[in-house]
Amino acid sequence: MPIELLRGMRDFSPEEAIKLREIISKTEDVFKRFGFYPIETPSLESTEVLNAKAYGQEAEKEVYSLDGGTSGLIYDLTVPLARYVAMNRDITMPFKRYQIARAWRRDEPQKMRAREFVQADIDIVGSAEPSSEAEVIAATALALESVGTMDYTIAISSRVILNAILNQFGIPDAKRTPAIMIIDKLGKISNDDAAKQIAALGVERKIADAVLSFIGEEMANEEKLKKIAVSSPEVKAESDRIGIIIGMLSNYHLSGNIIVDFSLARGLGYYTGTVWEFVVMQNKKRLPTLAAGGRYDSLIGIYSKTQVPAVGSSIGLSRVFEIVKAQDPRRTYAQIYVANIGQINFDYAATVANSMRSRGIRADLNLTARSISKQLEYANSMGIRYTAIVGDVERQGSKVRLRDMSTGSEELLGLEDVIKKLQG
Repeated sequence: MPIELLRGMRDFSPEEAIKLREIISKTEDVFKRFGFYPIETPSLESTEVLNAKAYGQEAEKEVYSLDGGTSGLIYDLTVPLARYVAMNRDITMPFKRYQIARAWRRDEPQKMRAREFVQADIDIVGSAEPSSEAEVIAATALALESVGTMDYTIAISSRVILNAILNQFGIPDAKRTPAIMIIDKLGKISNDDAAKQIAALGVERKIADAVLSFIGEEMANEEKLKKIAVSSPEVKAESDRIGIIIGMLSNYHLSGNIIVDFSLARGLGYYTGTVWEFVVMQNKKRLPTLAAGGRYDSLIGIYSKTQVPAVGSSIGLSRVFEIVKAQDPRRTYAQIYVANIGQINFDYAATVANSMRSRGIRADLNLTARSISKQLEYANSMGIRYTAIVGDVERQGSKVRLRDMSTGSEELLGLEDVIKKLQG
């Protein structure tokens, strides 16, 4: 019987792992530039933490349970953050954390939806100001831009507004959450399918159609916000808040557009206010969500009994990888390969390689008894641009023969000159 990977899991080849780490590094660099700082939390949390009411049925269905059901693998990075803040109430507020880690969901595997994935989160805990949303959204957008995902649109709305719309059309509380989950699928399912699913909850079909028509009406952002603001003082405040956030985002000079989309809900139950999602198109088709987030002012209170305002955004780096993985693939980090002609020159080759390494040059060293031609074939196959060839002449003169694998040109240089060339 052949060995197989578990469903929903995958290996990363050297080329893929290098690209994934590059994406992680660029994302982390953006977060650092925004003044976010890291924390690390366990991959396992207690069932009590994971099954808090904020998760609801999603946790029961999708969390991998361990230790006889007393613990489980983390579903995302937000709930561990909420637990961390609840246990460390002496942290300085606002608390601007980022975390990049793996998470697990017992989903049905499909394209760009694995059971194990890499996620990057940024959150601001302790600030209720709309500037917090703007900062988190902008950092997320610039992180996506840094890895090459330029063609995006930021859809923004509020759970407060969507709840008010459903209330306005008379959809009762008991049916509101499943209705929101259906509405959140718009763009992935048709309006007709969404209306049928809402009607299946026991809502009249004409009401379901009216809700979807109201939500999907095409108009400018300002008009949408003005239209909904008359619903109630609470909705007006939320509508004004979205307008303020959109205005603040102009300060960041993002490449993507921003649209108000009242159908946006985000699936997790812990969001309490503003929500957003980055919509990316490829070949005129909408890709699965690459990044999203929102405000969750009640989540930390579930663990600490004290309400703390919080807002955050998540980037699915595993999904981002699937989009950009073909760009500039590399098989190694090595800048230079040190080849030796004959075993007698190995010690000098090792000295050359280690001298380079001590100066910050990433040097690969031949560790085989292969001929020089085979060594050059290896360096070429690995995509290493430079090879330092050392034979009797080079060893006796304390030199190296530097070969540019891209052109085939060679020059005899001192080690210091080679290091300066590579550093340059």
